Amino acid sequence: MSTAPALSKNVAEIAQIVGGQAEGDTAQVLAGVAGLADAGPQDISFLGNMKYLAAAASTRAGCVLLPVSARQVACAAKARIFVEDPQYAFSQVLALIESQRPKPAPVLDPKAHIHYQARLGVGVSVGAFTVVERGALVGEGTEISAQCYIGENVRIGRRCLIYPQVTIRDNCIVGDRCILHPGVVVGADGFGFSTDRKTGQHRKIPQIGNVVIEDDVEIGANSTIDRGTVGSTSIAAGTKIDNLVQIGHNCRIGRGCILVAQAGIAGSTAVGDRVILGGQVGVAGHLRIGDGAQIAAQSGIMSDVDKGQVLFGSPARPHREAFKLQALYGRLPEMHAALKDIRRKLGLVDKGSSQTPEV
Repeated sequence: MSTAPALSKNVAEIAQIVGGQAEGDTAQVLAGVAGLADAGPQDISFLGNMKYLAAAASTRAGCVLLPVSARQVACAAKARIFVEDPQYAFSQVLALIESQRPKPAPVLDPKAHIHYQARLGVGVSVGAFTVVERGALVGEGTEISAQCYIGENVRIGRRCLIYPQVTIRDNCIVGDRCILHPGVVVGADGFGFSTDRKTGQHRKIPQIGNVVIEDDVEIGANSTIDRGTVGSTSIAAGTKIDNLVQIGHNCRIGRGCILVAQAGIAGSTAVGDRVILGGQVGVAGHLRIGDGAQIAAQSGIMSDVDKGQVLFGSPARPHREAFKLQALYGRLPEMHAALKDIRRKLGLVDKGSSQTPEV
């Protein structure tokens, strides 16, 4: 049985909320949410990937959200709701539960330090041991948790959620409805050094720019976005950044991008709109990645990427070519043995030699 807060909606009501078509016991009241394997008779679950068909066929869930294309799929639930996107419909149910949770009243904790020249909008909360420096401006309804640092002249928009131990350094800008998870650092110095060719000494280049984050951006835990050397590092509206992502100075990230965990982007690279970078993708500096490009996990990007390209590998190649090469790598021993045999038959190799001449 799910441990989530009570849902207390029947199947017909949920179908109306998610815009789906209900079948079966539509009067059944559901109390919670759970995955297909863990759901009980009062839970709602969803089938978002056809590889879980067996789980749907044996689930104990009271109701399952199914794709419209899966009307003939075996499902043990007493009720079913057919929708275009089961995962999104499930997220709507989760949002309904989330909205029922009691929200504490806004509070300025007495243990917080808020500079008298900072300006806070109506309904702003500031947690214990947080520091808000001179000239900072925080929009209405924003929640700043405990142990955060908001630097001088920072601008934070409305209804943002800033989790504990977030640092936003001086002069950086955060738009409306942004979410910054624990440990995020916005506006650390870019990794800029000038190396003396005679002595090898690395001399720091002052980083006097800032970071500009537009509306509806979410940044995962312990991710870092460096300030520009001059000018701005920018993250456009609607982009979602996973945990442990590094974005270097003066990068420009487009709208609606997805940057998955441990991706790293070196300085002055421009990423277009709706780009997807898989986990541990590394992008060299001063590159251009076109709109809609998709880079598979652990790929290394060393040159510009055209609009809509799908790449894989290190260095990254078009994904079909890369997968063919991966398949060939596993056959190299037998191919090498076959080549040796051909050379022997052609008399190109001394039969008594244990060495294979270069080809």
